[in-house]
Amino acid sequence: MAALERNLLPDALVRRLTRLLLAGRLRLGYQPSAELQLAELLRFKQALEDMPIAVETDKAKSQHYELPTSFFKLVLGQNIKYSCCYFKDKTSKLEDAENAMLELYCERAQLKDGQKILDIGCGWGSFSIYVAKRYKNCKVTGICNSSTQKAYIEEQCRLMSFLKHLELPNVEIIVADISNFEMEASFNRIVSIEMFEHMKNYKELLKKISLWMKEDSLFFIHHFCHKTFAYHFEDKNEDDWITRYFFAGGTMPSADLLLYFQVNSFTYTNLDFIPIFSFC
Repeated sequence: MAALERNLLPDALVRRLTRLLLAGRLRLGYQPSAELQLAELLRFKQALEDMPIAVETDKAKSQHYELPTSFFKLVLGQNIKYSCCYFKDKTSKLEDAENAMLELYCERAQLKDGQKILDIGCGWGSFSIYVAKRYKNCKVTGICNSSTQKAYIEEQCRLMSFLKHLELPNVEIIVADISNFEMEASFNRIVSIEMFEHMKNYKELLKKISLWMKEDSLFFIHHFCHKTFAYHFEDKNEDDWITRYFFAGGTMPSADLLLYFQVNSFTYTNLDFIPIFSFC
């Protein structure tokens, strides 16, 4: 691992080691029969319901959300979209892929001008700002857990007003821990982009979110997942790099996991997938 972190290994060997680690993860997840696979998923669901909404939030925050924005400008696209992008073909540039995914969100969330929209886990504001620019009469509220992110979003709104004469008074950013945040407000659309992977108790989380929805509201969720099984990101040995340094308290949902958390206020209407080769 030390040699890997010091970039001393050739790419071909790194790819081989990565495949071996992934194969080991698959062996841990797959069960001998469909019945045992379902039983394991239900056991995992029950374990989540016995947990808080989120765990290790301070550690996850320090791992990346409070890092200098200047770093993320080096590795992300123009929108500072800190989530997966949609590469329609192999010639797509990062900025095009960011915009393609943001456009897809608007389409699948069925956004319309004049709506009140809540962006839960808004990151550096890629979706909130995109929506505010496109739908001038929408009121966009973003929730993040980082004062650094809030400052960046508000600065971008001011710069657009000054440099592009594009007023964005319809954006409000709140810094809060979603697991214990409460508010008296309701929205036409609620959007969550790659936040659910940081959560545990989906039952309580969805119950909380349902209180912010109007009678005819829609809730759009984008999360990465494994097609078959769900698991926790755990730091058990030195191979668990992503948990130790990047994703403390994280969860890998299965594709169908949220279907087992349909509280009374929610009915799932659509489930879509984007192929992994175009979604990175």
